[in-house]
Amino acid sequence: MDFLDYRDKLKIAFNDEQKTSYLITKVFNVLEGMCDDVYSGCLDFDEYFCFCNATGTEVDHRYSHDYDNTSRLRHCLSILHRHTNNIVDFLSFYIAFVNAVKTEKSGNWKRNNFVSLITKMMEEAHIPYELLENDGEYFIFPKGAKELDDALVSEPLEWLKDYSKTHKTYYIALKQYSDGEYIRDTADNLRKTLEAFLQEFLGNDKNLETNKNEICRYLGEQGVDASISGLFHPLINAYKNINDRTTKHNDKVDKKLLEFLLYQTGVLIRMVLVVKQAEKSE
Repeated sequence: MDFLDYRDKLKIAFNDEQKTSYLITKVFNVLEGMCDDVYSGCLDFDEYFCFCNATGTEVDHRYSHDYDNTSRLRHCLSILHRHTNNIVDFLSFYIAFVNAVKTEKSGNWKRNNFVSLITKMMEEAHIPYELLENDGEYFIFPKGAKELDDALVSEPLEWLKDYSKTHKTYYIALKQYSDGEYIRDTADNLRKTLEAFLQEFLGNDKNLETNKNEICRYLGEQGVDASISGLFHPLINAYKNINDRTTKHNDKVDKKLLEFLLYQTGVLIRMVLVVKQAEKSE
């Protein structure tokens, strides 16, 4: 039982604002302690510049000398301190810092260490976000049920690396969703993800409407029940209906509906890939 679970059991649970404060305090306790480490490689000027530039913060060129590593780190922490009013703002700046750290560093200053720190602290603070990685860079993603997120978001994103066009489009859709862009463009990128996946998987350039019949035929040949493979039809119709409806209503999409589309896209992609893996193993 962690500290927040214990408080909850005592009927003195933290509210969301208190959880955010708890997380941020714990993160800075670690980061401030790292500033006392005089190891010369903690933060070079390229990393410092990358972080400042990514966040639109003015670079202090007084810290351009090799011996200014700790000063650069302290300036980065002061920037993070200025963005602690809400959890999304803080996490977005923290992730910008993580992505600025070079992957080849050693010791305490590895990028993975900063990733592990925020992941552990978010878990301890019961903050409902997680980090997803794509081509070495991270972004934050709102957590749903862990079983769903692992099976229908994280794993498909990893598996799709063999389908470059699909992987790129799916990443864009996930990033838009994580940034709170509950709009028609996000829904359409989920549709494009499924369309690109079927084109790459089936080796053709047919549109989604045509390929839904092709993929159902393939799944049928692999012994998949027609009632399961037929799920493609209502989902593709849902994409179309959303595009038609949101065009008339300021391009907004209900978050719950978009979450449903997100998971359903993952379900269908995962189903096809699992069937393919079974075919290969046979």
